[in-house]
Amino acid sequence: MGLGAVAENEDALDGMAVQAPEGAVALKRNFPGLTRIADAIKQFEDVLRDFVTMADPDTAKKVTRIMSQVREVEPSVTVIGQIKAGKTSLLNAMIGAPGLLPTDVNPWTSVVTSLHINTPSPELNVRAKFKFFDNAEWEKLVSNGGRIGQLAARAGADEELEKLRLQVVAMREKAQARLGRKFEMLLGTEHRYGAVDDALLRRYVCVGDEDTEGAEAGRFTDITKSADLYIDREDFPIQMCIRDTPGVNDTFMMREQITINAVRDSRSCIVVLSAHQALTTMDMALIRLIAHRQSREIIIFVNRIDELPDPANQVPEIHRSILETLEKNNAPPDIDIIYGSAHWANAVLEGKIDEMTDDSTDSAINWTRAAFADKMSEWTAEQLVWHASGVPALLDALGQRMYEGPVREALQKSSRQALNLAQSLDVVDQVRILESDGQLNRTMTPQQLDAELRKIEQAAIEKLTHLTNNVCKDFTNRIDQSYERFLDRATNSLIEHLQTNGEDATWHYSPLGLRMLLSSSYQVVLKKMHAIAAEVNNETAVQIADLYGKTFSITVEGFKIETPVVSYIPPPINLGQTIALDLQIGWWKGWWQRRRGYKAFAQDFNKLIRAETDPIINDLKTIQIGLFRERTQTTLRDFLQEQRELLMSALASSEISIEEMKELFGVNAWEDRQECLASIMDELAIYAE
Repeated sequence: MGLGAVAENEDALDGMAVQAPEGAVALKRNFPGLTRIADAIKQFEDVLRDFVTMADPDTAKKVTRIMSQVREVEPSVTVIGQIKAGKTSLLNAMIGAPGLLPTDVNPWTSVVTSLHINTPSPELNVRAKFKFFDNAEWEKLVSNGGRIGQLAARAGADEELEKLRLQVVAMREKAQARLGRKFEMLLGTEHRYGAVDDALLRRYVCVGDEDTEGAEAGRFTDITKSADLYIDREDFPIQMCIRDTPGVNDTFMMREQITINAVRDSRSCIVVLSAHQALTTMDMALIRLIAHRQSREIIIFVNRIDELPDPANQVPEIHRSILETLEKNNAPPDIDIIYGSAHWANAVLEGKIDEMTDDSTDSAINWTRAAFADKMSEWTAEQLVWHASGVPALLDALGQRMYEGPVREALQKSSRQALNLAQSLDVVDQVRILESDGQLNRTMTPQQLDAELRKIEQAAIEKLTHLTNNVCKDFTNRIDQSYERFLDRATNSLIEHLQTNGEDATWHYSPLGLRMLLSSSYQVVLKKMHAIAAEVNNETAVQIADLYGKTFSITVEGFKIETPVVSYIPPPINLGQTIALDLQIGWWKGWWQRRRGYKAFAQDFNKLIRAETDPIINDLKTIQIGLFRERTQTTLRDFLQEQRELLMSALASSEISIEEMKELFGVNAWEDRQECLASIMDELAIYAE
């Protein structure tokens, strides 16, 4: 019995006819968060187009480049979750393409699938690109099962290590049987295609069953590292990237590092949980991965509420449980939690809500009565199920975050570049006017200007480097001390446990304290480095603004140089990487049972945890801090080069007389140009704030 039939017998849904699916319409109409992004980009482009029409050819080219820069913005989100939580089904529903990605993904594959929606492919006529593991990655996987294999070897977990080895060997043998001599040749290469279809995806990202589906299904699955698909959706108002990741709850965490890298590459993250097992112990790895992000970068989607018999009463219970678990695990506060069903959303998109099972239909009615009581008499059955699925709320929340984060930052960066262009033109205009009236004498040659710019550049870079080095040194000392204190506390706790309980009672110690210490230290240094970058950039902008005055011997009212925006620095996701103390009791018992004597426990524990956490701490010291150092340096150097080009160009342009400019633009057009330039600067200033 479908929802339409049920509706005829339910008072709350009485009189509602089952209409054609509204999926495509709903996707565009009901997501103000996404539409806000599209509107903001369009309005900004309109300002830049006005700028192009009144600029000289050289400036027009620069403005056009800025416009292209804005059009290339591709906000991204990574979807993570347990195996069988319904991530792929949800992703298909989000983009309004049921069945696009096959949902029977092989639990042993390590494929991150990136869906680039409305984003032009970087390669002509390429709509799908599949990258294979290179030989070094494969050998590492085979030799020790990746990082968790290293941990098992260090801890002497022979049984677990052998189990892992056999699984990896079986995986390799299956891949070699399918690919034959091509196996070695394919490692480290790519396959590209001009179209995407179900059969193609099944060859690269899905499990193959030779007995039923033929040799082509799953042919390249075991060696495929990532998939990039370029898909056009007219019902989507923007371009964006959605990354589907492998599940992270397999025994040996084969895919954890791959998922970590995918999460690092996206500003937003959707954590998909199953309503049946929301935040079980398997989800602790997910909580650790998101614990070092800002709450506005995370959305939790509790999927499969269609399988709950009484979601109206069960969802509030699940919600309380999730909040308690998040708080216990030091997750960011105020994370948005959305409840829904990818199954319901896809049923609407396919026009099949009348084909849903009785249980699913009853759950849908139960949930819509609770969540959308005020809409029961207004919406069609499709609209009720569509909104009950949670997909509209999810995409709206995602759009808001993308606008607040990468989109707004891109507009701010581009507007400051354009505003500096406009400011430079305005100075040149003032110079021409004053020179035509005989009120200005040029006081600086190109050679003198070059020398002054070099002084500013050298001083700025030296100051940024010096201050950053000092902060990095302090940071290294701080986390080293925090690390040693943690090891001392943990080891003392272990010895105390042994003295009290003996060697037969397994001991546990949470690494949460270490992660909090490292995270707080990192936040302190990050704040200091942001302040340093702002200080140096602001001082440099003031010096360059003064140099304009020296170059042309004038003071233009309200003139200033907009400081550059430092690019976003991804959070230290590796702080959430699984270590020995996070593992399940059975594994830890195996380690425990192999030790005898207090000294052996203490020494081996210290070595194990040090070996486990050293890579995480080194990641903070080198990768995270190095990334910030590199981006602040690049931002400053790019800004200095941009200002050099503008100043030298302004000096050359100012040689053109006001009469020549009036001939070029016309007398009236010249006056209109000045008014238009002032208006454009006012509009750009709004985005630059």
